[in-house]
Amino acid sequence: MSPSQEQFVYEQLNDIPTLRGVITAAVNIFDHDVEQLMQRVFRKTDFAVKSVVDSLLGSSGPLADLSVRLKVLLGLGVLETEAYQDIEYYLDLKVRLNNESKEYAFSSPLTLAFLNQLHSVQDKAILQKLEKELHGTQENKDSLLLQVKAMRHEKILRSYLLLSVNTICERLDIESPL
Repeated sequence: MSPSQEQFVYEQLNDIPTLRGVITAAVNIFDHDVEQLMQRVFRKTDFAVKSVVDSLLGSSGPLADLSVRLKVLLGLGVLETEAYQDIEYYLDLKVRLNNESKEYAFSSPLTLAFLNQLHSVQDKAILQKLEKELHGTQENKDSLLLQVKAMRHEKILRSYLLLSVNTICERLDIESPL
């Protein structure tokens, strides 16, 4: 992944204030990157092949849905199982968040559980430490120390999400093996 693509991911996600917004933007980024990978794998210059492939991949074609595209890429061996599963986790979380009216904080148990299941998150020890800190908090909710800790936790978990998206995008930025 080139530095400009990496910067694009950070620029897209960094200023989004809500977990729902970050997850939605991440799925949009994955959709774009999967589309680019599909282009590299399936777009051919031969007119007959191009016309068939274009109709399959078009916005109303059977391969227009991100989940279907992921399954095709996984089935062809173009996409690693871990990257496939991680994107599916993002898709599932997006659906869940869109079906709920509640806004979750980045430091919510939902975010921690989500990050713990991702393959793209390598260092889970920090997540486990944060989870213990968040569950072990018996301090006054109005204390300045607790507010500072909460802001720190939010930033760390947001960073984990951004790094996860970046890692998945790197796995999608491959040349066609076909």
